[in-house]
Amino acid sequence: MRNVPRTLQTRSGLIQFPAFIPVATFDENHPLDTLLRHYLRHLAQAVMVSYQYARKMKDSPQLPLWVDSGGFASLLRAARITKSGQLGTIEININDKVETIHPSDVLTLQERIGDVAFSLDFPVPPGTDKAEAHRRLDLTITNAHWALSQRHRRDLPLYACIQAWNEESARECARAYKGAAFDGYAIGGLVPRTQDMSTVLSIVDAVREEIGGEGLLHVFGLGKPEVVARLFQSGVNSVDSSAYAQLALEGRLWSDPDLIVEQPTITERLHLALCNLATATQQALPLSAARITFKTQALSPPRARESSRSRL
Repeated sequence: MRNVPRTLQTRSGLIQFPAFIPVATFDENHPLDTLLRHYLRHLAQAVMVSYQYARKMKDSPQLPLWVDSGGFASLLRAARITKSGQLGTIEININDKVETIHPSDVLTLQERIGDVAFSLDFPVPPGTDKAEAHRRLDLTITNAHWALSQRHRRDLPLYACIQAWNEESARECARAYKGAAFDGYAIGGLVPRTQDMSTVLSIVDAVREEIGGEGLLHVFGLGKPEVVARLFQSGVNSVDSSAYAQLALEGRLWSDPDLIVEQPTITERLHLALCNLATATQQALPLSAARITFKTQALSPPRARESSRSRL
């Protein structure tokens, strides 16, 4: 294990690393998430909420709230990446109505409700042509420096987002932040590249080398336990993922990849999600969750079958 920072102080509590940060929506249209929010503080140190969902939050999660960059929206079919002056923005056309996400929108919300913030970035999907990839990289860097210069809350840790498609671009982005007072760095755009873990790890290793041993390093979207373990070995401090809940919706357990529950009830999905989250955070289930009557080991043959699928 590399010599990396072990803690991060936020206004809502101390985060101890390495840490798995579960992603939640806090949206009433997602019944499983509604049930899970009552258990998150027992199983996780913090929670990650996307910018889009964070705008609609009504209640505090009762643990440190990480508000992501909002950059994932640039991958929507109805979205395009534009510029406002020198800054990168996202325009989303929904039913002929254009919504714009500006770095100031993201930072303002993060400063109002967040405990950890990330600069607005622009993922580079595999296959993106070189000119567009570098345009997105340049705008990601510009937005990060702007957010640092405009941050008012000094108790809000700000992570500079890194987008990269190979080791060289990872180093280019990380070097662009040298000498700036960012509290951490966050690598995005790795999920569609997980079929080639050597590339993923080369990007992570390059960033860790460039930022040095004292810089906090987060990776967006990767949550599969064996992948997370490898990332932590490479000096990553934290990861976030919603896969623990997504797998539960499919009736699946991280701890038993060959098992799938057919048409799980909402109670069964809750228990599966809690088991998945406990696996990811290396925590014991709270007593109230353990009392749920569903027992994986007792599944009858019609309710369960083997599956070779996995989820990162």
